[in-house]
Amino acid sequence: MTAYSESLLMNQYLAPSAAHPSPLPALLGRTAELLGSGAYDTAIDLLLSERQLVRGEPMACNTLAYLLIQVERPQESIDWFETCLRLRPDDMQALTGLAIALRSTGDAEQALRCYDRAIALRPDDAMLWYKRGALQADLRRLPEALSSLDRSLALKGDHVEAFVKRSHVLEALGDMPSATDSAARACLLEPGEASHWSALGDLLQKNGDLNQSIAAYERALTISSEDAACLANLGGALKLAGRPEEALERGRAALAIEPGNQQALLLCGGLEIHFGRAEAARDNFLGAAQGGIACSYPAKVQPADFKALMLFSPFAGNTPYEDLISDARFDSNLVIVLENHRYDTAALTEAADVVVNLISDADLGLQMIGSLGELVASLRKPVVNHPSLIIATDRQTMSRRLATVPGVVMPKTLRIDAPELLRRLNGGESHPFPLIIRHAGTHGGEKMEVVSGPDEMRDFAQQAGDHPLYLTDFVDYRSADGFFRKYRLIFVGAAIFPYHLAIGDSWKVHHISTRMGELQWMRDEEKAFLEEPGRFFSTEAMAALDMIRRIVNLDYFGIDCSVDANGKVIVFEVNATMLIHLHNEGFEYKTPHVIKIKAAFEQLLRKRASDVSAA
Repeated sequence: MTAYSESLLMNQYLAPSAAHPSPLPALLGRTAELLGSGAYDTAIDLLLSERQLVRGEPMACNTLAYLLIQVERPQESIDWFETCLRLRPDDMQALTGLAIALRSTGDAEQALRCYDRAIALRPDDAMLWYKRGALQADLRRLPEALSSLDRSLALKGDHVEAFVKRSHVLEALGDMPSATDSAARACLLEPGEASHWSALGDLLQKNGDLNQSIAAYERALTISSEDAACLANLGGALKLAGRPEEALERGRAALAIEPGNQQALLLCGGLEIHFGRAEAARDNFLGAAQGGIACSYPAKVQPADFKALMLFSPFAGNTPYEDLISDARFDSNLVIVLENHRYDTAALTEAADVVVNLISDADLGLQMIGSLGELVASLRKPVVNHPSLIIATDRQTMSRRLATVPGVVMPKTLRIDAPELLRRLNGGESHPFPLIIRHAGTHGGEKMEVVSGPDEMRDFAQQAGDHPLYLTDFVDYRSADGFFRKYRLIFVGAAIFPYHLAIGDSWKVHHISTRMGELQWMRDEEKAFLEEPGRFFSTEAMAALDMIRRIVNLDYFGIDCSVDANGKVIVFEVNATMLIHLHNEGFEYKTPHVIKIKAAFEQLLRKRASDVSAA
């Protein structure tokens, strides 16, 4: 119930009664007339002109106090509610009104005490338990909030607001099935309320139940067809379900209703890239960039400890950030960075205590490093992963920078455009084989092969068109048991954290494509690596990793590597585009180690945010 609707409760005090001595009935009667004409300020002035008379009557104190809330003067209302309670300590209207006023002024703890007093007087009042639970939820006292909301529903089983709030609390507690169930109950109780179906769609989408999520959004849109946010959410679910054409249609429909809808702009921009329409994509992303903050991710506990401004480019490779910042104690604000676009730096500065550069692929992001550097300089805030440090992390440059590090095997890498490679091959130039050939700017094994001769290389280059390529010396990193092992470690500040071990049957190893989900011994070995990386990397190898950290000099990045028979670190890739995630079904032993990386990242940002001299 809003402050406005609660203020209507004061009307019961406005009817003059013969039991009251004059001039109170006349005063309240005149106040009622003013309220009827919407003259709230005049009514307040009238009551304040008879301050002494009002202070002696609980009903008059409540009337004035609720009026002050109505005109957004809650601090002044507190005194009048407290005056009423001194006259009548069990006045329920004064207790609940005081709770509203205290909450409005930021004193949530005192507001909660008011609800506790009210519940002690009326323990069977479902609305009071709901309000108490809602306030506890705002204070992030989630188990207590859940208990209060459950009590409210025990007293009033069809209390829709309590089901909605309970769903939010359960989601925050991580109990997604129960959160979804509560959201569904709200839909059953009020099937004509579009917001309930839309909220259910959000939860189902987060659960990965895309078909049910799509159905819930579509139900919401049959009730409210002009809901741009719901259309954008439906588009997102359709995109995840592998239905990009329909997703783009919904995104465009959302923009037709609300041209500045950030979620729809980002959705359409990404889909236009998917369909190869770069100009249309840029138009959408430009709209998102002009809106300032494209996405906000509030801290798990409010108020947040600090604010991080995340710089993201849809046309370049970025550090995967969603799981890295989830459930953090800082607010994250995402900005879309476009080449040559000018930003309202004053507004962005307000949204940042520390700037985090997510644009981390030196191949894809090189053209915009200049614009990115200008933006970072204009913000005058401490920066994590400064763009100037990204330039030297492409595969060719890293192969040169790490070539002489003791204890490291760094395969030689050459970057070359496909037409130039063809020209050299046709001119008779020879190369040592086998070689790994790949498209620059790709990850995850995409468009990457081992070639054993010039004909295979020529075929690959011809298919690449004008795309730049990397040629890398192939190192057979097979272990003694015949399996290939690829370790991923994450560097956060001065610390090195194990993230995963992928064990495969062939040289192109990626965790998702291995048989590790089937073979227990592989999972046991990965778990051992995560718990005791020193068993797998000798003291010399760990020293080599630390030397790599010092050379790369980024605040946050990762390495994919192996270990040869001599204990040397074979480096495959070093950059800040490495993925970490919390979706570890079947590999739950990984999650505590991801949480350690997240905690170290948050501590890094916290320290940098407090270091004003680093700006």
